[in-house]
Amino acid sequence: MSSAISLICPIRGQLSVQYFAKDNMTVTEEARRVDCLNYLIKKKYPKENFNCETTIIKYIGNSGRNSLRADIVIYDIPTVEIKCLSDDEKNKHILLVAEIKRESKNKKGAVAFQIEPALRQIDKNFVYGVYWDDINRQLFIKKIENNEILIEKDDLGNLPNYGEKYRYKKLKYNDLIKPEDITATLIDIANVLRSNGVNDDTVRYRETVKLLLAKYIDEREARESNSDLILQVIPGTDSDFDNRVKKLYVKTARVYSKAKSIFSSEYSILDNNILREIVKKIQGLNLLDSTSDSMQQVFMTFVPAVFKKDLDQYFTPLTLVNCMVEVLRPGPNDKIVDPAMGTADFLTASMQYRLKLKDEQIINRVYGIDKDEQAFELAVINMILNKDGQTNLLNLDSIEKHNLWQGEMDIALCNPPFGSKTIETRSEILKNYDLGHLWINENGEWIMTENILPSQQLGILFIERCYNLLVEGGKLGIILPEGYLCTSSYGYVRHWIINKLKIIGLVELPRRIFLKSDVDLRSNVLFAEKTNVKSNNYPVHSELVRKVGYKLGKGYFVIPKRDDDTGLELRTASTNEIIIDTDFTRVKNNFINFIIQVDKSDKNWTGARINNILSHPNLDMKPRRLSYKALSNYEIIKKGKYKKLFEIAEIVDEPEILSDHHKVNEELYLIEGQDIRAVEGVVVLKGTEKRWKIEVRKSNKAYLVKKNDIVIGLVRPERRNIGLYNYDYSNVYASPDGVAIIREKSKLYPFEWLFQILRTEKCRLQFWTESGGTSYGKLSLDQINNILIPIPSDDEILKVKKTVSTWSKSIKEASKNFQNIWENNDKIAILNSPIIGLEIDNIPMSEGIDNEDE
Repeated sequence: MSSAISLICPIRGQLSVQYFAKDNMTVTEEARRVDCLNYLIKKKYPKENFNCETTIIKYIGNSGRNSLRADIVIYDIPTVEIKCLSDDEKNKHILLVAEIKRESKNKKGAVAFQIEPALRQIDKNFVYGVYWDDINRQLFIKKIENNEILIEKDDLGNLPNYGEKYRYKKLKYNDLIKPEDITATLIDIANVLRSNGVNDDTVRYRETVKLLLAKYIDEREARESNSDLILQVIPGTDSDFDNRVKKLYVKTARVYSKAKSIFSSEYSILDNNILREIVKKIQGLNLLDSTSDSMQQVFMTFVPAVFKKDLDQYFTPLTLVNCMVEVLRPGPNDKIVDPAMGTADFLTASMQYRLKLKDEQIINRVYGIDKDEQAFELAVINMILNKDGQTNLLNLDSIEKHNLWQGEMDIALCNPPFGSKTIETRSEILKNYDLGHLWINENGEWIMTENILPSQQLGILFIERCYNLLVEGGKLGIILPEGYLCTSSYGYVRHWIINKLKIIGLVELPRRIFLKSDVDLRSNVLFAEKTNVKSNNYPVHSELVRKVGYKLGKGYFVIPKRDDDTGLELRTASTNEIIIDTDFTRVKNNFINFIIQVDKSDKNWTGARINNILSHPNLDMKPRRLSYKALSNYEIIKKGKYKKLFEIAEIVDEPEILSDHHKVNEELYLIEGQDIRAVEGVVVLKGTEKRWKIEVRKSNKAYLVKKNDIVIGLVRPERRNIGLYNYDYSNVYASPDGVAIIREKSKLYPFEWLFQILRTEKCRLQFWTESGGTSYGKLSLDQINNILIPIPSDDEILKVKKTVSTWSKSIKEASKNFQNIWENNDKIAILNSPIIGLEIDNIPMSEGIDNEDE
């Protein structure tokens, strides 16, 4: 990969070290050195004058056995000329020394025992020292006045360009340094507040965010007017500090008046000395040019405490957000809306996308609505931290305000609330939506009635709300639960989508990608266009995502892409920015290529088309079913001889009532999904249970299992959960909600061959692509009945039968031994319980203590 490297140094080239330390969060010292080198090069210091890890003074201390080293040394002549000089002569050519530390906790010692001693020992009247860590960027200036060595301190932004003279000046916008991780600085500020007695989290974080927003205002004005920055502490008494900062805070509160929780007090409530201390921490940093990822991390880390709210419930991985924006490619005049904006991640990503194209007006073309007051204010702050754009945000119920912005928007992006608990029940609202009405299916056709539903899921209503917001030709990107796209009860929703929108494509997302859902749903992305002009049997693109670039769960830590040979994290060659290990890069590129291709001509498109949805009896729109591999698998099977499974095998569909055949305390075996060994293809019997326990735990109905039955797991069928049962027991049953039973129907298609063919890739793909509707995906008996089975020659069937028969005999012997090795309790799968095996029936009594109940 030519554009991706582990870590590159502008002086030494590619390094065999990682950007992050072992904790995957802390930046390595070597990476900080690279950042410092890049900064000094931007200041026009010549690369040929640099040396890294250089000994400055030898033979000092400890009887002359120690030496003084510097991480970076810059000479006033090229290093090739330095090599020829003596140590004393080299010393006279040092222009700058820099010390780099990974963390700020090492600053005190580094300055006292490395920077300052080095400056004092260099045989030169004027030398610069630079200290750089995760928080601090400090400049030291050595001067000699009246034969006395003076070392002054300044912000590193005041380091002059190469060849220019140093003079202290107030900081301007161009002097600011872009931080690689602003959160480290803000944590340091929080620690300063805590050490000064500000112990309330809400107060600390409110004042921190208030400071951030004031700095935004300050930087904007300074950038445009080239004036001095207000938020800086000038050496000396700086008697005007309180007055000018107070005016800035008042102005900030006025500009960001929607952020009511932050500006409950216009000015800072902090003591003047504390405020000066935290301003010093941030005055040299450039927030306006900080990355959107960095500011998103600030938002996730510092804002929640103000609202006492866990933002994980709102979090949509930025890789997904950016992918959806980049697929829809907002144009220079497009208006973009999110009618269920939450914390406004889609809107901030859209702004960042357009700002990279120098579209400064984008902040006036993003629109968002949310009825939750806290979510609304969080969105306001998120927008402010991402270059502003909060003008068109409204704290309203967008489902209720169904006419607001109707037909005005070019792009709608939405991750709506979905699930059975997020519903609309007001009939006066539901009557305004097609999908708020009752739909009936007559002869396979969905028809909307005049009857209003008693309730409807908000996730469904937001599909129609987004459609109504769009102009003709407008585009939609919306995240939906998989059930909306495949289960029979939502067939009317798919019918409405197909008739109202031209489907561009669908993306399957992995489970657990959203914590905000009440249940562990698999989600999908629908891309579509609002248009009445639809070509016959138009193309539909499909993608599957498994790697989102984040560790899913609390915190959402980034997962870096790694070199296959060394395991080193990969970085971009130009900026050393981390390359996130995600499928969304592929998805974005494939979608863009698809759109470009079909815009020119769709004649050569070999993927899915709308007829692949329309021809399905359930209008199934699952992305995996529409994938190229899944569709081509069907086509390959149909080109040869094939039959549907129900034509050649018996699919048991009538469970028995256990009480009709067994006593209440009779011991029975019950086969469930976890009892199928997917790799080996066998069914393992766990211990028996009394009939009544099975009825209480599962059901009073179950399939009777016979020798040589094939057991198919209904959940997660992509794992090839198909096993052969070859025991001789007569008291074995199977749970209907976990497995299906396939039985030999004709000697032409023996069970051995059926078992083998059902476990082949051709059948596995069908099981997987047909399943759906739950967190894992689940098969129905109807879907199993209609699996297409390739039919080989009779000789091939016979050959497979013999091979499987030989295998089956060996498995039967192994299974018999398995049953004889352990007691029943030793064969029970341990499922999600830390106390199994620890329970006791009675409390043991110590000797000498009477049990009064006896």
